[in-house]
Amino acid sequence: LSTTSGDGERDWARLRSLTADSGFTESGEEKAERVKGLMQRWKNAAFRARKLMKDPWMDYNIATLPVIRAKRHRYSAIRKTWTVDIVEVKLLGDTFARGAMRECFRLKKLSSLSRSQDWTHANNYVAKRYIQEVDREVLFADVRLQMDAKLWAEEFNRHSPPKKIDIVQMCVMEMLDMPGQPLYHLEHFIEGDYVKHNSNSGFVSELARKTPQAFSHFTFERSGHQMIVVDIQGVGDLYTDPQVHTVAGTDYGDGNLGTKGMALFFHSHACNDICHSLCLTEFDLSDKETQALADGTAVTRGEATRFIRPASVCEALVPQVEDEGDAMECLRRRTMSVMSNSSGGGDSSSGGGTVDKRRKSHDEDCVCEECLAECVTGVVLQDEEDDEEEEGEYPEDEEDETAPVGRKVGFHTLSVERKDRERNDSLGSSYGGSSSRLTRDTEREEYWQGVRKQSMPAGVLSAIQMELLADEACRAHVSHQASVLGQIHLDLARYHELGRFLPEEDNSDKRVALGQSSETKTDEGGVNYDRESALYHLDVARRCGVLEAIVTVAQMAYGIPHELLKHVGEDEGWQELDEDGNPKVNDKEAFAFELMETAAEMGERTAMLFVAEAYETGRKMGREGRTSYPKAIEWYQRAMGFDEEDGEGGTKEGSCRPRYEILAKMAEMYQEGGYELDQDYERAYELYTEAGEVAMEAMKGKLANKYYEMAEMCAV
Repeated sequence: LSTTSGDGERDWARLRSLTADSGFTESGEEKAERVKGLMQRWKNAAFRARKLMKDPWMDYNIATLPVIRAKRHRYSAIRKTWTVDIVEVKLLGDTFARGAMRECFRLKKLSSLSRSQDWTHANNYVAKRYIQEVDREVLFADVRLQMDAKLWAEEFNRHSPPKKIDIVQMCVMEMLDMPGQPLYHLEHFIEGDYVKHNSNSGFVSELARKTPQAFSHFTFERSGHQMIVVDIQGVGDLYTDPQVHTVAGTDYGDGNLGTKGMALFFHSHACNDICHSLCLTEFDLSDKETQALADGTAVTRGEATRFIRPASVCEALVPQVEDEGDAMECLRRRTMSVMSNSSGGGDSSSGGGTVDKRRKSHDEDCVCEECLAECVTGVVLQDEEDDEEEEGEYPEDEEDETAPVGRKVGFHTLSVERKDRERNDSLGSSYGGSSSRLTRDTEREEYWQGVRKQSMPAGVLSAIQMELLADEACRAHVSHQASVLGQIHLDLARYHELGRFLPEEDNSDKRVALGQSSETKTDEGGVNYDRESALYHLDVARRCGVLEAIVTVAQMAYGIPHELLKHVGEDEGWQELDEDGNPKVNDKEAFAFELMETAAEMGERTAMLFVAEAYETGRKMGREGRTSYPKAIEWYQRAMGFDEEDGEGGTKEGSCRPRYEILAKMAEMYQEGGYELDQDYERAYELYTEAGEVAMEAMKGKLANKYYEMAEMCAV
């Protein structure tokens, strides 16, 4: 559409003729005003189209710079392998952006598939270099992180969210012709407004959108709580520089905060419509935290994302499949069938008839998505073809209205890529070989088949319900290691105690506690934090089976000093709940003893000794507690066995009692007898003798002589 006045008059006349008999009842002036507005919109569209064709870096004359040979290192997240090749680039030495750790340079690169040497039409890239010198492995770890996150973006798109996302492909460039052969990160240049949606420390943008937050939540559940992708930032739905938190907290560099980073994300995350449509479970927060999110977050206000299907939340984007069987096998068959049909339709000998049939119902002026896709088939940026030939892991484009909807079985999703995407894949396979393309697709599906099996909900209640469906034999062998959910809740309790979530105006106590102020502390000696929320997360961690939480709650109920939430004591009214969630008779000691016994079963030596002493004396067991020497001896023996496994002999560092003292206690019970234990002087003699030997090894001569005397008394 031309923007000259003469052409504009002709277009105006054409619009007048087209709308003359349209049946509108508006007056002539209103109609003229409406048509004038339409004309202005077309002129603006033409102006923007011409503007987009202009190279934004034209004024920097990068094409005139000398050519630099570079070694490109690309990473395949599915194969976990690196591919190295030589490329030619032109780098502008002046930085155009600078962050806390890296600075950015303008770079142009010719595609390795292009025969043209016209640098004026080369693709624009951003080369990023660390300001401070870092180890070579750091740059490669950054690439692995971003490409792994890109794989998760592809899986997110398979579940048919309302907006598809992608993460910019990144590689390492080793500049061979530059002094020292420095390493750079290389990414496609993205035009637009750069927005940081969330961070690796719990930050959420005031203009928060649904898709980035739902994507982070999605990665947590689909990975089986093993990781979460955060620090979502970029232009639109094209993201870059993400961060990954893993349970171990050792991978993906220093930005990996482990479960602490997961805790910071979920404390500031309010599930939105996309989370619900993907069947993601809401994370358990206290009433105060939930209300604070509802009052202070902008996640649910004024977003651009809207659902176009009026169906229920779960079925709108992820309807259930009708057929039974292995969902992944069904997906593989359907994908292979679609690819086979696409490759047949794209053949020059048989594809013409299909196109002619389509054009019978669509003229040359049709602008529907199907016709537009047909027009741009094969028109792909040369460098994008180059990248796709190597990686083959890009997420699908925006799905059209006729494309099959993704279907879900539990956490398994069936999806079919849009037709124009399949045609591009077929064209790409003509270069790399169709068998290579099918192999990459098979590898990708096998990878995600294993990952989906680990998908777990983020809510404790849902996790418990899933656990109840598991086999009893499996649940009997559950390790004492903390569940990820429980560890996240425990970290949230710690953050509350430190005042991490206090508003700025309430931060005086927080600064004192962290040593950031010379003021004196509060009367209680700590931060005036949200105690209710901290106790809530501690209790959830206890119910998740976190050993530290179990011991801490037991110590609180007993009134014993404890490290976590130090100023919370027995006045909190801890009590046990029945199967229906109702409180049982408020026997605090019985509740605390049950927790201590649970901790002892999980291998906590201090708890073992506590339980053994309780059975020996009959105290601290609740109103129905009874003395039992056999159980006391059993727990003393388990505590000593714990020492032997650790290779300790006499006194174990941090233990309440040394080994010789435990042996003497057991000997004393055999000597006395009673409380369901038969008197056995021979066994008492053996235990006293062993206690004397251990005490002698621990340089306790007087105590060893005492034990030997007790042994002689039992031998008489």
